[in-house]
Amino acid sequence: MRPRNRITAGLSFLGWFSAEFVRANAVVLREVLTPGHSVEPAIVLVSLRSRSRIEIASLMSLLSLTPGTLALNLTTGSRSPELTVHGMHAADPETLRASVRELEDRLLACLRTPADEHQDEEETP
Repeated sequence: MRPRNRITAGLSFLGWFSAEFVRANAVVLREVLTPGHSVEPAIVLVSLRSRSRIEIASLMSLLSLTPGTLALNLTTGSRSPELTVHGMHAADPETLRASVRELEDRLLACLRTPADEHQDEEETP
């Protein structure tokens, strides 16, 4: 990926994550002001595409930074790493899992080069 594309990808990710961060804060603020109305916690297991320590650490940090979500555990013994995530407002566990995958996809798009993406596709069965 050329530097200009990396900058564009980084700015795009920053804008998207900022909007998600504000949205998550609004959800938690609403819960603080009107307690007990929307707390539906769930814990999900998510298979990761992230492979390097920086990718995994970045994903876990961003998840834990976002109000209402917390990275609980990372399992690396299997073929692909698996992350256990707690969501405070997760009426549908599949929606929580999908939001973690979206965060990971967007993060990897700005961290990886096209060659890295191609290598990842070859490793996937």
